[in-house]
Amino acid sequence: MERIQWFCLILLIGAPICRKALEVRAGYNAKRLIAGEHMLEHGARSRRFILHLPQNRAHEDGLPLVVALHGAPGTGQNLKDNTDLTQKADAAGFIVAFPDGTSATNPDFLNWNSGTCCGYAWENKVDDVGFIRQLVDHLAISNKVDRRRVFAVGYSKGGMMAYRLACEAADVFRGIADISGAFNLDTCKPARAVEMLIMHGRIDQVVRYGEGLPKVLAPLPDTENRPVAYAVDFWQRVGECTPQKVHSLGPAQISDFTCHRGKLRLIALENEGHTWPGGKPGLSGSDYPTNLFSAASAIWDFWMVKPAKAKNMAGN
Repeated sequence: MERIQWFCLILLIGAPICRKALEVRAGYNAKRLIAGEHMLEHGARSRRFILHLPQNRAHEDGLPLVVALHGAPGTGQNLKDNTDLTQKADAAGFIVAFPDGTSATNPDFLNWNSGTCCGYAWENKVDDVGFIRQLVDHLAISNKVDRRRVFAVGYSKGGMMAYRLACEAADVFRGIADISGAFNLDTCKPARAVEMLIMHGRIDQVVRYGEGLPKVLAPLPDTENRPVAYAVDFWQRVGECTPQKVHSLGPAQISDFTCHRGKLRLIALENEGHTWPGGKPGLSGSDYPTNLFSAASAIWDFWMVKPAKAKNMAGN
């Protein structure tokens, strides 16, 4: 098998025999997955994910993929049932995978190892980045998703996990969206700039919106989060972005940036708490959403609009 692997790498995995050999080595079943619950073995754990396929397009090849990460508490099923992601997927034609985090005992209080405090996954160094990478590989083989259009969105602690993916798996994900999360990582060296959307309610009392960028970043206590301004400043520097314009759309104040690499947008929502905007009251760990703004539509529209070249956007 080692000889086949090296031969395939030399050929850039161009031949069907090479692709088949590497799929077998990876332990994947190339059979197309149907919508519903599936299990994936990773790191001596059986990991669950819920797969949603767009209506009337379940057998198409080359569809985009969105990996949707629940908060803590939460599950993939709960996120699927209580957000507007599947409706948007049916309308726009993309696949959504809702993976589960892990827990010591409670199947309804799952968590992610987002790289910082706290919970079972973080304390036990669960390799969630590796699991999500494997999940994308699996769906790229079984359902032939378009690897050039793979995205991740996370709510609350899932948003923090999405940030970690932007730092450590930017080679896999073209775009990331954080909904009501926080960028708490002190070390982040993304392989490339991503298309980053940050969405947060201004009256969120669980993961607070926060003030401006602090002059000195002191060590972060376990019970605190970085302000939204910290995330915006970091990804602005990664993408070599400058503020472009701010405009309002209903309750949303939308800040766009001109970027030399990747994309960046901040959506701040007035009178919105710790929610998935456009979601349902049954979302675990969520306040009651106002439903004056659709997170899923805003995310997908942002990812699907091609960025203009920086010099043109600057008017030069």
